[in-house]
Amino acid sequence: MGQRNKQVRTLMATAALGVGLLLQGAPAAVAQPVPGEATAAAPEASAESVRSSDVEGIVVSRVTLHVRARATTSSQVLGSLEPSEKVRLSCQAKGSSVEGNNIWYRLHGEPGWVSARFVHNYTPVRWC
Repeated sequence: MGQRNKQVRTLMATAALGVGLLLQGAPAAVAQPVPGEATAAAPEASAESVRSSDVEGIVVSRVTLHVRARATTSSQVLGSLEPSEKVRLSCQAKGSSVEGNNIWYRLHGEPGWVSARFVHNYTPVRWC
């Protein structure tokens, strides 16, 4: 019976180590509101808190990234962003899929959308 307990403990320790190694480097889960779901009423936001809700991101594409009129790859190109360029993001919405990612970010302070596939956001981006 003692040998069996030792085998079970060894198996459990090995499994825990494996899970720990798999999760190492995995990003922490961040709760984000689901579009269309009712949420508790929030106090009216001041102009300063609205500005602080914009999120900074960085372009992670290897080539110039197109800024589009809408959240779709078939819409008009309004401009472009260079690799490693910092951008301000106002909100996110679902659009056409780009390499398996259908999230797009609306740029802050200028018209246009960019695919989230090629922009890394440092903090969560609110839904539009």
